[in-house]
Amino acid sequence: MLDLGQYIVRLLLTHDCVIVPGFGGFVANYRDAVHDETSHTFYPPSKKIVFNSSLSHNDGLLINSVAEQLKINYDEAAQMVAQSVDDAWILLEKGSTLKLDNIGIFRYSDDSTLTFEPQLTENLLTDSCGLCSFRFPPLSYHSQPETVINNDNIRKMPVIDTKKVLRYAAIVIPFAALIGLIPVYRQHSQQNAGMLTSPAPMPQSIEDTITASGQEQTVDYAIDASTDKRTALYYNEASPQNTPVKKNKKAQNEFYYIIGGSFKDRTNAEKHMKKYKKAGFDSEIIETESLFRVSLGVYGDKVIALHELRRIRAKEDYGNAWLYTKAK
Repeated sequence: MLDLGQYIVRLLLTHDCVIVPGFGGFVANYRDAVHDETSHTFYPPSKKIVFNSSLSHNDGLLINSVAEQLKINYDEAAQMVAQSVDDAWILLEKGSTLKLDNIGIFRYSDDSTLTFEPQLTENLLTDSCGLCSFRFPPLSYHSQPETVINNDNIRKMPVIDTKKVLRYAAIVIPFAALIGLIPVYRQHSQQNAGMLTSPAPMPQSIEDTITASGQEQTVDYAIDASTDKRTALYYNEASPQNTPVKKNKKAQNEFYYIIGGSFKDRTNAEKHMKKYKKAGFDSEIIETESLFRVSLGVYGDKVIALHELRRIRAKEDYGNAWLYTKAK
């Protein structure tokens, strides 16, 4: 029995849907980072795997991957996949469980419904490569106890006698004022003695140095004349440079195609392309190494593409449509 689990996991790393012909399809949906409040564990973003038994139409993706890995032709790979699917149904009908490594477990419930329990052992989201879960317990805050002050240890300030302070102030203040007047009196005496002997030319003030039209100017005018008011009141602020916005190269180079079918023969692909165009779709052929995929539309935004995919799948004849990512 062919181990389909390893092929499905490898394809889910780069595709959002992998169909096992005659069995069902595995759809990978984006899941945000999760915080488990019970164990206080943080989990990075990942892919959530959902199984859809109605997606059983062969799109050639899985068979081509098996043929490429085993170095065999397409027909041999298709036969091996079909044999593995038959063995899986026989095992489930006997009441046993079917386990796909790194994918999950299949079993029939009491009401004969096929159930799927995902058991991923690795994160299939390539954007979360290198990120792992971690545990961070909540922080606990303890209030500081109030400090009880012992009044017995407080040093008491001595009582100041106001009358005694005023008595000392009345004696000291006049004496200090008398000492402060002595330098002033000496400077005044020296200036008077110099004027009587040989008066020295006094330095000209700013009023004497700045004249206009024979009239004496004031100090305020001199300050205004020597000061450039425009420099003080105005300034030129350098205009900010236009910083180029960095474009996301990945978002520009990836396109999302809604695939309606995959064919080995180009003639069949062109026939279905005309059929889809007649139905109103902007259909085109995407040629890969061994298949011709016929699209129902192409989008540059993944969110819009997934929204359109759900809308198209709701139609009766397009329930097997799936999303294909291609870089340009």
